[in-house]
Amino acid sequence: MTWADNLLDASYRGVPINVVGEDLSAQRALSQHGVPYVDGDDVEDLGRGARQFALQVVIFGENYMLELQNLLRALDTGGTAELIHPIYGSVNVTNATYQVIHRAERRDYAEVAVQFLESKPGQPFFAQQFEFVDTSTLDMADEAKWQDGVLDLFGRLDSLVSEIQSWIGGGWTGLMEKVLGLPGHTLRLQQLRSQILGVVSGAASMAKSTSTAFDPLTDLARTPTEIRSAIQGSTPSTSTELLTRSGIPSTMPGADALPAEVARTGSGLLAKGRQGEEPDEDTLPDAMPDDPIEAVAFALVVLVITEFALSYAEAVGVVIEAETDQLSLSPEELERLVNLVRSLIQSAILLHRRVYEIETALPVIEGLRTIAALIQIRARQVILQRPPLITRRVESTASLQLLAHRWYGDNTRAEELLRLNPTLRTPYGVATGTVLRAYAN
Repeated sequence: MTWADNLLDASYRGVPINVVGEDLSAQRALSQHGVPYVDGDDVEDLGRGARQFALQVVIFGENYMLELQNLLRALDTGGTAELIHPIYGSVNVTNATYQVIHRAERRDYAEVAVQFLESKPGQPFFAQQFEFVDTSTLDMADEAKWQDGVLDLFGRLDSLVSEIQSWIGGGWTGLMEKVLGLPGHTLRLQQLRSQILGVVSGAASMAKSTSTAFDPLTDLARTPTEIRSAIQGSTPSTSTELLTRSGIPSTMPGADALPAEVARTGSGLLAKGRQGEEPDEDTLPDAMPDDPIEAVAFALVVLVITEFALSYAEAVGVVIEAETDQLSLSPEELERLVNLVRSLIQSAILLHRRVYEIETALPVIEGLRTIAALIQIRARQVILQRPPLITRRVESTASLQLLAHRWYGDNTRAEELLRLNPTLRTPYGVATGTVLRAYAN
């Protein structure tokens, strides 16, 4: 974490202050018990005393006199008050001493040395939640420079998605040619048609459309195209719809046409994707089944899961990129979107790793891993451009609009407070003492 990303706007009793230096000190009360003629003492720790915050504040500029007057009025007010420390955040303190220094050579400028004492024992201190910065990940982002600056996130995703779709289409065609070339398989061709058309029809129903009749055994390349078109047509485009995961079905499309075990596997992966959770590897086969019908069924599951992963990666990528211009999602909501894509991509990777040969699977797996990395790094950059999240206690009953005006001087940020506190039941009257999550500035 860096100063540029995490320093807070300092204030005391709501009066903004420009801090140019700070010192934190604390002393523990120790009781020493010595014994005559014995070297050393028994030391008993009786606890820490109040933390002492020494701040060096400067006031300058056209409004220097007014700002100095406001600060002195706040410092002369007795009792405990909230100090927003630039590093440690919200602290309840009592003003112990202050000293104002003017110098003739610096007009409209004053230095104020203030010392505060922590006034409440046991209060939360430095409770901000920080995330470990993996410098190798940041180096990766800098080194790649989003593919040397030639392609933005949209362009890179579109390029990768197109490549992966061509690879999985080729894998499907190769498998079907192999299956149809097996001797003595004529009697089971109708079963193959039924399960392929069942999955295609199930995918089309998600997009509230119908697929044009075709013979999947003579037009091999059309099956992945039909599935892709249906999934793209059913994928939401807004962040609200994506967060509800309404576009991901709870069961495998066309499950009735597939063998029961294969249908359960596909449905289980989609269920994990809806929750943004890691897929259960134990439900996956160790290799492509020898039975041609089951092999084609698993290939259909691979097509569906991979197309879901690609379609949602593109949709989430658009939402994340829009967040760079206008912040509308909380960090938790961005994380949920990333987890949604990551779960689907992980399911697709596991399927390709298990059921296809390494030459067929590797290009798809590498492409999917790159997409996941792009989405994760870009979302991280968007989250880090926001001010730090802190918790603030409501001092008196107020609406979110009034709180936004008190805290930020902008009542329109009430919507932001509501997004950060989705469980709040009474935004029109937030009770005294309620603790809300809010951006520091």
